[in-house]
Amino acid sequence: MSLLRKFSLVMVCVATQPECRSETMDERMAATRAKSEANRASPRVINLQIVDEDGAAIARAATSSIQYSIKLQTGREEIVATDTSGAAIHRVPPYFAARDIYVDLNEEAKVAGWTAYKVHLEQQDFLRYEPLAQSFRLTLPLVRHPIPLKAKLEVLSHRRVNDPKDGLPVDPRLPDLAVTEIGYDAELLEPMPPHGNGKRVDFIVKITSTFLGFKDAWTRRSAEVDVETRTRTFDEGKVRYGNWTHSVTYRFPNTGDGVLLSPQFWPYCKLKMPHKAPEDGYAQEITLTETQDNSGIRPDLAHCREHMVNNGLYLRVRTQLDKDGNVVSANYAKIVEPQGSGFDIFYNPTPNDRNLEYDLKNNLRWQELHPLSKEPLPWDRTYHLISN
Repeated sequence: MSLLRKFSLVMVCVATQPECRSETMDERMAATRAKSEANRASPRVINLQIVDEDGAAIARAATSSIQYSIKLQTGREEIVATDTSGAAIHRVPPYFAARDIYVDLNEEAKVAGWTAYKVHLEQQDFLRYEPLAQSFRLTLPLVRHPIPLKAKLEVLSHRRVNDPKDGLPVDPRLPDLAVTEIGYDAELLEPMPPHGNGKRVDFIVKITSTFLGFKDAWTRRSAEVDVETRTRTFDEGKVRYGNWTHSVTYRFPNTGDGVLLSPQFWPYCKLKMPHKAPEDGYAQEITLTETQDNSGIRPDLAHCREHMVNNGLYLRVRTQLDKDGNVVSANYAKIVEPQGSGFDIFYNPTPNDRNLEYDLKNNLRWQELHPLSKEPLPWDRTYHLISN
């Protein structure tokens, strides 16, 4: 076959191939808009399963969804009672999104004297607009016997990074760029000196943070630009733009004392952990670890406990044992939503009382420190705790 003939065949083969080109930015945006419009125009379903703390179905619980349409500029509420299996189905029309879901006991139960810590799911938390079907299994905990406790919002860090030009000493409480260990007095709800006014170490909090690097070239360049413009130091840029692994270890040095991860955690209501501390199962040490990803991963109720903040710890302290190692006396406490930067802590001063259901209006620590004042100042978040 001649060279000209071979060349002609190649040209014919090439000419018959489908046109191959990259998609333009306008085409990608148009495709995204079309997909989003199809999603908004589709009806969606939200399946609820309501159970009590033992996992048993709650029949005739009152569930409501607040739905709103930006396109139609109107809202609606759908109210559905759970059936005998604790199930309720909420149907969301096209161009509507469920912004809030509430769950409470029915009026008959309230008339009988029962009350519950009402469930509230928010769109910015766990509700999603994109899925056409969502399912949630929710616990509706009852109000049993709230009691006054010592309670405090403990903040372990107020300055994340120290600017070398500010002339101040490095804050020893900073968790981001060093390992920090702090002793804590559970009865006084105070860190040990120099961080606070504690008198006796009940447990030690160890905070460790490790820099994992920047997610991409853009985040690293952002940190470099801030240095060039003298906006912040490179270490500050690592904290602002980088990804980190944070771990918090709670260690109990006293014999018989210990910590236990709560088997349940309800991030969607005021009572986030079961009412009573368990009697047994306490370990001398526990570590919670979390990776901070600045790419903005959204919460997911099915995996919410992967986040350090969506956990709770039961504590047993001031333990006295008999000669056989049995607990004779102990005090019980709980830590809610632990993080590297702090936690909510509740302490029951009555020995051997495992009840940790906090009466949100009666803080024994505030009353001890301010005996002439009936309640905390409304802006004092240290004592106005909104969770339990």
